[in-house]
Amino acid sequence: MKATVLTPANDQSLTQNAFDAVLQMIQLGTLANGDVVNERRLAEQLGLSRTPVREALGRLEGRHYLRRSGRTLLVNGVELSEILEIMSVRCLLEADAARNAAGKMPPARLAIIRQQLMEMDQPEQVTATRHWQIDDFLHLSIAETSGNKLLLRLIDELRTRTRMFGKETVPARFEPGRHEHLAIIDAIEAGDGERAAQAMISHIEAARLAIFQSVTGGALR
Repeated sequence: MKATVLTPANDQSLTQNAFDAVLQMIQLGTLANGDVVNERRLAEQLGLSRTPVREALGRLEGRHYLRRSGRTLLVNGVELSEILEIMSVRCLLEADAARNAAGKMPPARLAIIRQQLMEMDQPEQVTATRHWQIDDFLHLSIAETSGNKLLLRLIDELRTRTRMFGKETVPARFEPGRHEHLAIIDAIEAGDGERAAQAMISHIEAARLAIFQSVTGGALR
C-alpha cells in the first residue's frame, strides 16, 4: 500500500497527520506485528520532515501501538490474552453506551446504519475494509449518541486494538454478527435501553468466543 503524501500545515497538525497515517498502516497490516518502524523511511513516504514523524511515533509508543527492543522501534501486536481482556472491557463500556443511546439516535443515522447492514447480505462481496467501516460506523455512532465523550474515546481506542489483533473478522461470524447488529439498532430505535444493552453484551460476547475458538479450537471458560 502506497502511503499518502501529506500536505504541509502547522507543526501540530503535521504531527497529528503523521500519527493518523502510521496508525492506519498498523490497522491495515501494512505495518504488522513485529515490523521495524523506520523514522526516516516513514518521513520520506509521507513527504514530511522527521520531526513531526518522530513526535507521532512517540505518541504511538506512549499508547502502546509501538514498543522498543533496545534502540529499535517495533509494531506492538495484540496477543490472545489481551484481546480477550479488551473484549471483556468493551462489553461493559459498549453496553452502557447502548443503554444511554436508546431513543436518542437521530432517525436519519439509524436509517443509514440499517441500510448498510441490509446491503451486507452477501459476505463474499464485502471487503474486510468495508466491513470494518460499517462496523465502526455502528459502534461509534452508538458511543457518540450516548453523550459521554470519554466513553466514546475509550471505545474507539479499544476497537483500534481489536482491529490490530488480526483475527477480529471470523468468517462464520459474518451473518450472525449482522443480525446481532440489527437487534441492537432495533432496541435503540425503540428506546429500550436495557434491551439495547443486553443485545450489545450478547454481540460482543459472541465475537469474543468466536475469536478464542478461531485461535485455539477450544471452548472459552
